[in-house]
Amino acid sequence: MTSTEATAERIKKLCARNIQIYSQIGLNKDEINELQHLSYHGSPPFRVVSIGRLLHWKGFHLSLKGFARFYEKFPDSEYWFIGNGPEEQNLKKLSCKLGISKSVYFLDNRPRHEVLKKLEECNILLHPSLHDSAGLVCLEAMAAGKPVICLDTGGPALQVTDETGFKIPAINPEQAVKDLSEAMIKLAQNNELRLCMSEAGRKRVAEYFDWDKKGEFINSIYQEIVL
Repeated sequence: MTSTEATAERIKKLCARNIQIYSQIGLNKDEINELQHLSYHGSPPFRVVSIGRLLHWKGFHLSLKGFARFYEKFPDSEYWFIGNGPEEQNLKKLSCKLGISKSVYFLDNRPRHEVLKKLEECNILLHPSLHDSAGLVCLEAMAAGKPVICLDTGGPALQVTDETGFKIPAINPEQAVKDLSEAMIKLAQNNELRLCMSEAGRKRVAEYFDWDKKGEFINSIYQEIVL
């Protein structure tokens, strides 16, 4: 059962008959235009990026372990972390223990224009958050044409589709690490798949997460409720 399905089941216990769950976030047109002007990065090395606070519940220990498995097949690949936080030293120690420290880069906090430049230089966004009600970075990556690998939990699970990335079930740590690795391998091996997901991600954000369009959609829901 996904986190969305679990939430729906909890709401049913309150005797709600028509349950619809939507992401609460969006991007304005200027943000979408800025992100859509980022170019697609397809030349070596294959780069994976995670962006956000380095907190335990962000699940970056899982993505590092998944990258270590992926790295066995793609030893020239790189994993970039943009952000800082209390888990940074633990993640650095883990990367050393896994034997991948030379290919894992901790780039600290950066101004937005630098973050976008780094995103432009990467192939995919890896967002293994265990508990994230929003996950705005997933929307930003999709708008920038980057396939997203996330866990099938919280806000990211409402944003990412099978056409725009991979939603990994969060059943147990071993399974999540294995599936995260396999998703990276599929994307690294298949340029056409990455391009299709890139185009689908841009399209999805423009159609469903533009604040103007989303405002109209929310208004239509209120009208339906009232009537």
